[in-house]
Amino acid sequence: MSKKLNKKKTSLKLVEAVTVQPIKLDLGCGQNPKEGFDGVDLYGDKAKHKVDLFKFPWPFKDNSIDEIHASHLLEHVPAREVEERDFSSYGVPIIGHPVELPRASSFYGQDMLFAFMDECWRILKPDAWMTVIVPSGRSNRAFWDPTHRRFFMQETFLYFAREWRKQNALDHYRVSCNFGVNISHSLPQEEGLRSAEVQAERFRTLWNTTIDWHARLQKQI
Repeated sequence: MSKKLNKKKTSLKLVEAVTVQPIKLDLGCGQNPKEGFDGVDLYGDKAKHKVDLFKFPWPFKDNSIDEIHASHLLEHVPAREVEERDFSSYGVPIIGHPVELPRASSFYGQDMLFAFMDECWRILKPDAWMTVIVPSGRSNRAFWDPTHRRFFMQETFLYFAREWRKQNALDHYRVSCNFGVNISHSLPQEEGLRSAEVQAERFRTLWNTTIDWHARLQKQI
């Protein structure tokens, strides 16, 4: 006697994968957020997030941001320590689910630039990149704007690397961020016409042979 096999038909359902768009922030975007980035600025009309970046903490979740861009902002960070007036009142992050943000009081007495960089490091995802553009401290450009409060040399960015701070016995500085650092610079058009050897010598000895520092910082744990 032959047996009939009952075969159950199974239907396959195709599930469309959800595309997660990377979250990129242009800090201090002003009137022109960088293309592909969400603008963050207290006053810029085109800013998606109205945030005072000189008040801490920021309303963004830990390890939630894919990339940060900050062009000609860091030179405006107040040159003083964080005071009580600099505590933010944000209760819930703009991006991400509600989480407990760092207590504002934990920033009290910290250098404002270190607090700023610690917040960038906190909200970036591991291995994510931050691009910083600031005027070179060896150019007139750094000093002609009366609202500039900070002046940067190439070596300034090394203070954001934990191992460098340790090697130079500066690990007592009140800063937690840890970035891999790569620095380049822009230069006046006429300097680009010179040979590499002449450029290097002029860069080493002369004023106004560089315009801006371009720092590429990668978050390290």
